[in-house]
Amino acid sequence: MKLVLPPAGTLKPNNEHDPLPYYYRPLLGWLYRQRLQMGLDLLPHGGERVLEVGVGSGILVPTLTARFPVYTGADLVLADGLPPLVAPGCQARFVRADLLAPADLPAASFDTVVCLSVLEHVADVESAAAALARALVPGGTLVAGYPMVNRLMAGFFRAIGFADIEAHHVTAPVAIDRALRRILRPVARRSIPPLAPIPIALYQCTSWRKD
Repeated sequence: MKLVLPPAGTLKPNNEHDPLPYYYRPLLGWLYRQRLQMGLDLLPHGGERVLEVGVGSGILVPTLTARFPVYTGADLVLADGLPPLVAPGCQARFVRADLLAPADLPAASFDTVVCLSVLEHVADVESAAAALARALVPGGTLVAGYPMVNRLMAGFFRAIGFADIEAHHVTAPVAIDRALRRILRPVARRSIPPLAPIPIALYQCTSWRKD
């Protein structure tokens, strides 16, 4: 499945830290779009019900709603203008939800959960991993994506105009991987650069199965 990037100016950020402008920049935009494409490449075949945790500006809404007939988009803050992004024929809803509030997401309700660029923002990653697993039906798949979290990456973000990323990226990929591995079975992994080990990948997407 290929990423369908909405035309520039279509989307609205859901907060002041939304990376939306970066997706449309020359060169840097390729990197931002490629991390989403890696996640899409890990989506399982089949399944009807998908939950996107961290819907943000809605950049994945057109693509995911074209693939899944039933879509739920969740975030702490919902951007304006999300419903018009839904592909024809998809039954979609958008909900304000906290990943660390168990009652906000229904249990055992989704064939696929997509969670890109969220878990690095969560200090209690064990509880976040448990919430994602709980939302899946048995046999369901989680696709998660997260960046490197260290001084090198902080320097990269400063260079592109994001000066205080350390206040937002609080959990490193090794800790995320460990938390997910405790409750889900790893299936596949993609990274930038390709085949980079977990600690030094600029960005990685992983898929996990709930047995």
